[in-house]
Amino acid sequence: MPSTRSTIVVDANLAVWAIVPVVAPVDAIGLFAGWHRQGLRLVAPALWLAECASAVRRSVYAGALSKEEGRTALEDLFALEVETLPLTLQQTRSAFEWAERLRQAQAYDGFYLALAQELGAELWTGDRRLAHGAQQAGAGWVHAV
Repeated sequence: MPSTRSTIVVDANLAVWAIVPVVAPVDAIGLFAGWHRQGLRLVAPALWLAECASAVRRSVYAGALSKEEGRTALEDLFALEVETLPLTLQQTRSAFEWAERLRQAQAYDGFYLALAQELGAELWTGDRRLAHGAQQAGAGWVHAV
C-alpha cells in the first residue's frame, strides 16, 4: 500500500507484528521492507519503544516466546529503523485532545495521531478501531493494516 507522503508514523502493534510474527495476522515485516525500499522515513513517538518492549515481555511471560526469542525480538525492533522522536508539550496536549475526540480513557493512541498530524504524515496501525475512529474524526491520513 504505497504512501504519497515521505514520512510514516508507525504504531507499536505493527512493529510487534514485525518482530514477533507468531502474533501477526499480516506480513508486517513486508510492510516495513516496502516502506524502506520506497525511501520513506519511519517515525514513532518515544513511547513506542516502551510499548513494543512491554508487548514482547507479555509474549515471553505468556510462553509464546522463549526468553532468548524475546531478547532477539528487541534487537529486531531496532533493526526496523524507526526513528523515535521525543515527546513535546504540544504533542502531549494534542494527544490528550485526540483521546477526548475518540472517547478513549488513555492517551497512548493520541500520541501517534498527534505526531502524524504535526508532521503531515500518514499513521499506519494494526488497530482497526483506532483507524476507523480517527477517520470518522476527519483524519483520512490514518490507515489500518
